[in-house]
Amino acid sequence: MTPAAERQRARFAALDPLLPPPPPLPPGEPLEAGGAGGTITHVRFAAGSWQRLWSPAHLQILSAVLPLDAVAGMNALLSAWRERVALADAEPDSSCTVTWPSRDVAVSRALLDHGLAPQLALAVRAPAAGEAHSVPGVTIRASTRGDLEEIVGLRFEELRYTSLVGHGVVRPGAKALLAEEVRRGLQFGGRVWIAEEEGLTVGMVTGGKRSPAPGDALAGRLPPGEWGYVGTLAVTAAARGRGIGRALTAVVHDELFSPSLRGTFVSYNPANPLSPVFWHRQGYRPLWTTWAAAPAAALR
Repeated sequence: MTPAAERQRARFAALDPLLPPPPPLPPGEPLEAGGAGGTITHVRFAAGSWQRLWSPAHLQILSAVLPLDAVAGMNALLSAWRERVALADAEPDSSCTVTWPSRDVAVSRALLDHGLAPQLALAVRAPAAGEAHSVPGVTIRASTRGDLEEIVGLRFEELRYTSLVGHGVVRPGAKALLAEEVRRGLQFGGRVWIAEEEGLTVGMVTGGKRSPAPGDALAGRLPPGEWGYVGTLAVTAAARGRGIGRALTAVVHDELFSPSLRGTFVSYNPANPLSPVFWHRQGYRPLWTTWAAAPAAALR
């Protein structure tokens, strides 16, 4: 580990004890300015792909190691990145993103000043069983393949809502892509629980377990070990506000809990008027925040 990386590791540990040691910078275009160093990774998603429901077609992702004066370093790095984006004539369907510890509010100010906005939070909860909660007239059960249509309908409703407040994009063929993803998940052991009222599906939640491994999306985001995750939680608009989401979450927490679990995690959009309040009440708090400027030319 370089001296700069070691300083950043110590800074992260002081900010939040749950932050793991930062991994090495990923491959990409090198970027240096103001004593800071980083790489820009370009990711392009094919037309008609599942990923384009949740992302622009072209992502530019900055990974950074900042100097002792982290704020000045991030400001310099973002200014240099902006110059590079301007020279490249950025595409309309694009974004610039940086994922940074949520508690680093000093660097958050630099990100805001350069036109980035909080897009996604990775939040964590201490390992614990679910706090039992029931809603009169509502039953919760494990899903079956016969629930495919209802699950897809709820996922599509969630996508439409997310497209209004966050990073979701309702593209042509979205419902078919959602159906394919749900079908694959059920086929390969994905866990889904359904809330029903008078025979009608009014909510759903997905969950499972993951362990951070080198090269995957969780590497450098969570400490090693087994983690539970809550994937998609959706309740029909007409049934919201009655505690159904809380009841579903209690069930998935109960199902995932074990003595060896390090905790559970969930991702939500900080700009969503429902999600942050809900997840914080369930015991979650943000660990990482992904900041984005979209299109990429909005970086300033």
